[in-house]
Amino acid sequence: MNSSRNRTVVAVAGLDPTGGAGLVRDVLTGAALGVHVLAVGTAWTVQSDVQTDDSRVAHVEPRDPDALCRALADALRQTCAERGAGAGTGPSVKVGMVPNAAVADAILKALDGVGFAGPVVVDPVLFTSRGGRLWQDNPRAMLPLLRRATLVTPNGPEARSLSGRPVATVADALAAATDLRRQGVPAILVKGGHVNEGAVVVTDVLMGPEGVAVELSRPRMPGPSPRGTGCALSTAIAAELAAGVSLRAAVEAATGWLWSRIAAAGVVHGQRHLP
Repeated sequence: MNSSRNRTVVAVAGLDPTGGAGLVRDVLTGAALGVHVLAVGTAWTVQSDVQTDDSRVAHVEPRDPDALCRALADALRQTCAERGAGAGTGPSVKVGMVPNAAVADAILKALDGVGFAGPVVVDPVLFTSRGGRLWQDNPRAMLPLLRRATLVTPNGPEARSLSGRPVATVADALAAATDLRRQGVPAILVKGGHVNEGAVVVTDVLMGPEGVAVELSRPRMPGPSPRGTGCALSTAIAAELAAGVSLRAAVEAATGWLWSRIAAAGVVHGQRHLP
């Protein structure tokens, strides 16, 4: 990872009370990277950290959109006043779990209201890792927020929901990224953990603003996948972009860092937990 000294990421996401994902994971990621994370909540959720038959369902209580808009705008004004406003000088924004279109619109209103010019990474968390629904509207209603992003980081199921295409192979991931680019999303990283799941390698597909796709591969880690990897990755990418590095360099550095963290993760009761 590049030096992240004095970098700030404004993390806008939901609260997972188990601490495995969401805002808590964003803050823990910042601590691991030496990056200050300023947390702004979008929703409260009720989830279980134990695998049970009913753990697929999460109760979601959205935050009032007007209150969120004010809180995010205040956070952005404060950090931009302290550190500047552009990539390499000021903060970046990471958007994680958003419960509905009204909250997504509030985030857009805050970003545009303060004229935020720094990097914005959106991790479109539509479902919990066990399938519980977190986004309460039609997935396509998230597109205005995705178009505002510097980078959008869906996994396979999220890319399928957003593009309307099946995403089971790397070729499918490329097609989904191409479709989202045509709909105005500037850059997309389709994460490969749920793509070609039987393969011994994981291949992410990165399509940048120029419309050129790059495949980034690494060995697939055996055993269960930890919760919160998408949250950690998007926060790490946002930290790299705040340092002013290129999009591809940010993705490669963050992905390599996360791979090392997964390798070091412990397994408790059959579940792997990020350190």
